[in-house]
Amino acid sequence: MKIMNDACNLQASFFYTPTMRTQTHRTTINTLAILIAASPALLIPACSSTQRAPESGSYQLYESTSLKNAYQLTSGLYSGAEPSDRAAFEELESMGIRTLISVDAIAPNASLAGEYNIRVIHLPISYGGISDQRIKEIAFAIQSSFKPVYVHCHLGKHRGPAAICAGAIALGMITHEEANAFMIQAGTSGSYPGLWSAVEGVEKMATIEPMALSEHMPTRTISKTMSKIGKQASVLDEIVYQELDTPRDAPTQSPAAYAAEIHNLFRTLETNDEAKEYGQEFMDDLEHAIQAASALETALGNNDDAGLAMDAMDALNNSCSRCHDKL
Repeated sequence: MKIMNDACNLQASFFYTPTMRTQTHRTTINTLAILIAASPALLIPACSSTQRAPESGSYQLYESTSLKNAYQLTSGLYSGAEPSDRAAFEELESMGIRTLISVDAIAPNASLAGEYNIRVIHLPISYGGISDQRIKEIAFAIQSSFKPVYVHCHLGKHRGPAAICAGAIALGMITHEEANAFMIQAGTSGSYPGLWSAVEGVEKMATIEPMALSEHMPTRTISKTMSKIGKQASVLDEIVYQELDTPRDAPTQSPAAYAAEIHNLFRTLETNDEAKEYGQEFMDDLEHAIQAASALETALGNNDDAGLAMDAMDALNNSCSRCHDKL
């Protein structure tokens, strides 16, 4: 399995060794503290200049014990968190939802959705932004599907609200100002400027050509996924360990965005058949890596103490090392 180690190459980037921690602990803590304290400044200018607080009561949280962060954008459009169990799908049915569009890395449970007469469409996006082609696909999915439509990501705060707003703007259903207010209300973080800039750049489309839609987009192979994780980790490594007096190109995203993408990519391996072939012990180690990546994303996204981020980095390193030892 040398190809996987070469593709991932995590020890050479973000996932440093325990010896490195002893040597760089103080520097890294200080650097992380600077990153956390300065994270609002990492917003792109276009985003920070146009954001405004929504009017009181503009978009109400849908009260539910099974669906988190569910908000209604228009009479036929909702966004929220992943419907993770039968109770959540029962809630969607009670809302009258006919179409479920997932922009998460993980495709929805199409079989379970079918029991509630809900169509599933899978159009995953990253935390770094939304491509023009994917915006067209989201817009077409909204336009051509039975309403109401529920667009979801994992947590329902970032990618889902951005995707539904991008599609709605392309269809002329809402304005940029309304999209801005909705994303703020839904909790879309400024730590993901690529999502904000993607929505800001959408223009109403004169026509939208029909296109094929799938209930389960193919996932990357494990080696490609690990390579992508390695690249994201390498950039995050440069941000954390760079010499502060050494000129370098500014990162295109915030540290939290890179951590979120690492978390997102790890989650795609949970349902990857190739990953499952390595056995239960490997999958258990993968779960530890997912939890550590989630903790790092949360620590950076919430401007938590730098020590928490450092602990999450250590945990992620240890989890990846255990996996590599088995390959």
